[in-house]
Amino acid sequence: MLRIERDPAWWRAIAAHPDLHAAAPERIGEIVGRPEVLPLAAAHGGYLFVRLDALGLTAELHSLFTPEGWGREAYEAGIAALGAIWLVGFQSVVTLEMADNPRSRPPRSFGFVRCGGDWRASPFGAARQWMLTRAAWEASPARDLMERRKAKCLH
Repeated sequence: MLRIERDPAWWRAIAAHPDLHAAAPERIGEIVGRPEVLPLAAAHGGYLFVRLDALGLTAELHSLFTPEGWGREAYEAGIAALGAIWLVGFQSVVTLEMADNPRSRPPRSFGFVRCGGDWRASPFGAARQWMLTRAAWEASPARDLMERRKAKCLH
């Protein structure tokens, strides 16, 4: 379902979708090729995990899906991505919720918690931060769903 996708043209096509209003879609190609970025793609978009520290303990998460991928695809790809991200050593993930984009709010069922309640001004609009720790993921309903699906496939 997921793959590591470093093709800048593929990501530019996703970012340039007219319903996304992505900031600088032409620059996405520069980002996905960086060694500190893990670009995980599904059929209609994907997730970018950016290493934030020298040890690789914390990643910044960005999601980018076209309307065809909103909903079930993004949710299931998110479960798969988070199931994999811990295997490369990350212990926490941070992301931003944008006030003008309700789809940017990460699912609480994954274990994400808000890092504060206030919206902060940014060059991209009002934002607030969310965090997910590996321990919270391991205790989450989404991880339980992933484990049940794996067990079902093995039988």
